[in-house]
Amino acid sequence: MNNPFLIGKQIYLRPACLEDADFIVTGENRPDIRETLFLALPIDIEKEREKLRQQITSKETILFTIADKETDRPIGQTAFVRVDYISSATVFYIAILDLEFWGKGVGTEASKMMVDYAFETLNLNRIQLHVFAGNTAAIKIYQKVGYVKEGVLRQAMYHHGEYCDFWVMGILKKDWLKNKRHRK
Repeated sequence: MNNPFLIGKQIYLRPACLEDADFIVTGENRPDIRETLFLALPIDIEKEREKLRQQITSKETILFTIADKETDRPIGQTAFVRVDYISSATVFYIAILDLEFWGKGVGTEASKMMVDYAFETLNLNRIQLHVFAGNTAAIKIYQKVGYVKEGVLRQAMYHHGEYCDFWVMGILKKDWLKNKRHRK
């Protein structure tokens, strides 16, 4: 494993680095992946390196590269953005950028690892996310991890000639603790 920070069964999370830019650009420019992330503009390597520099140095972002334990190869990204240490809240992001790993449980595993890290280590109280209402696979993952639907952002994004709704989902530390006790 290359610089692991959090270690799971299939994957590990390591700090993101500028060398990840090539992998991210390749993934985010793929039409099938771009579709799920609602990305409309092409990304080039220099823009990605600049974005990574900003994210890596930001006090409000905790960015990880998701890597496969067996091969050490990067397969995605996950992050907490807009981390607010006063309100103990953050916004969750995840993208599996390697199609070979879709449907294999790594999204669920990474999401669970991040929730555990937020509540056990960072002592956060709330995590929220936005998800396209039609992305049933992602919604199932978030629900499995413990997120609940809190609201709808009506017509929040324009995609394929129509405006799409997004769900706001959240998880609170008290609910995570209750669920954790029931799992034992």
